[in-house]
Amino acid sequence: MIEPKPSPPRRGGVAALSALSAIAALLAVGFVPGPAAAQEIRLRTSAPETVVAPELSVQEGAIQLSLDQAIELALRRNLLLIVERYSRAQAEQGILQNMGIYDLFTDAELSTSDFQQATASQLQASDFEEQQLNLGLSQLLPSGGNLTFDWDNSRQETNLIFSNLNPAFNSSAGFGLTQPLLRNFGRLATERGIMVARKNSAISAEAFELQVTTTLLDVETAYWDLVETREQLTVAEEGLGLARELHDQNRVRVDVGTLAPLELVQSEVGIATREEEIIRAQSAIGNAEDRLKRLLNVEEKELWGLPIVPLTAPETERVPLDLEQAIATALAERPEIATQRLILERSEIDSAYFRNQKRPRLDLSARYGYGGVGGDLLLRDPETGEVVGTVPGGFDDALDQISGGDFPGWTLGLFWAFPLQNRTARAQSAIADIEVDKAQAVLDDIDQFISTGVRTAVRAVETAAKAIDSARVSRQLAEKNLDAERKRYENGMSTSFQILEIQEDLTAARSREVSAVTEYRRALVEYHRAIGRLLEEHGVALEDPAAAQ
Repeated sequence: MIEPKPSPPRRGGVAALSALSAIAALLAVGFVPGPAAAQEIRLRTSAPETVVAPELSVQEGAIQLSLDQAIELALRRNLLLIVERYSRAQAEQGILQNMGIYDLFTDAELSTSDFQQATASQLQASDFEEQQLNLGLSQLLPSGGNLTFDWDNSRQETNLIFSNLNPAFNSSAGFGLTQPLLRNFGRLATERGIMVARKNSAISAEAFELQVTTTLLDVETAYWDLVETREQLTVAEEGLGLARELHDQNRVRVDVGTLAPLELVQSEVGIATREEEIIRAQSAIGNAEDRLKRLLNVEEKELWGLPIVPLTAPETERVPLDLEQAIATALAERPEIATQRLILERSEIDSAYFRNQKRPRLDLSARYGYGGVGGDLLLRDPETGEVVGTVPGGFDDALDQISGGDFPGWTLGLFWAFPLQNRTARAQSAIADIEVDKAQAVLDDIDQFISTGVRTAVRAVETAAKAIDSARVSRQLAEKNLDAERKRYENGMSTSFQILEIQEDLTAARSREVSAVTEYRRALVEYHRAIGRLLEEHGVALEDPAAAQ
């Protein structure tokens, strides 16, 4: 990394050109060496992130930041990733929520009643009391059926003279099954919500990966933008140094009378122009630093006032590219493709479900159980009906009859229903089928979009590589041109205006070389994003506990 430095000493054209040539040579062979390759970064997809983000390194009043450090800081602290983790956690809970259809359901009912009424005959009771306790269990089956167990109990006491058990205890226990045979039959109809929730969870995992990829792209792009702006400031400062040297030379010549004073105005204009370029470069640095700090979620207010010194060199080895392999990799790796495929699969689930809903309703119901009765048996006089004795009994008698299977009973039935027009179900099925076709069309469009994007990214990398070579040749020629024009100027065959123009050409050539080097890095990161391998390129591994379950 070339740090901005003060203007070179004003010792003549040879010294200035030597300093410029040294910097140009540094550009030609590569910038300051970068740090070693980053180690693997393991990133959790669910909240909260358990790894604490590293602290920013502040030395000599500036934030010292390598590219690897910037990436790890962003992945640990970026606010959009924090938000995406919450969305991922919500999607995971959506699966658990829909799994609740298989929860064992229990119910209980307890009631008591007491009736007193006027009677018109002895066949009616004027006083009647009843207490009930009913318990039940129900379980949904994957086939769509509902299995139940019920245990009903009651105690009745009355003054009816024909009652032989008073109080009377009634109890019954049995199993029941209701099973759809057409509509709502099968695992798909039963577990549609679970299947959709799992697809949504997988989609949220892909969305998290996409956000990580976007964050990596934004951070690295912002990093190289900052590198470029700082290098452009160096270029502008060197241009200012050249303009000042020319002005010093002009002043000496005017003093000795070998140059017209008007030439001083020309060189002063050159100095003013270079100073404007420095002001713009400094502003660009501030903007680039702010963008990078925003991506890193720098919360400490005092750090926002500190400059950032990038430590990673922009110069890198050229990457060999295979277009066909790159397209194949992108179609296999890009999270956008995986997301749309999941959306298509989710649409197919809905299509199959609503196709089932067009069927008539035909439900099978069955119940098998046992009953029992107990209580005090009243012995009555056969002639008068008066109670002459009592045989003690109770609730346990009813339970004994149930456990002994003394009084079995069963019920079997079918229920059929069907709307004659069936317009709602037919329309829902048609809409679901259209959604499948739509999702497939979107998937095909994404395939083409990604393939086109890979072609563009490959072309951009190749163009950026060629631009580096071209810019270096242009800068070398501009240096030679300036050297030749200086000699002409020293021999009185050129003017300050021409020197300033050639200096400006050299400054522009150096600026293009700086831009070309950093543009290659930006094109390279876009290429890795386009083929879906940006995470692997930076050693980022996503840990998804929900997917492992």
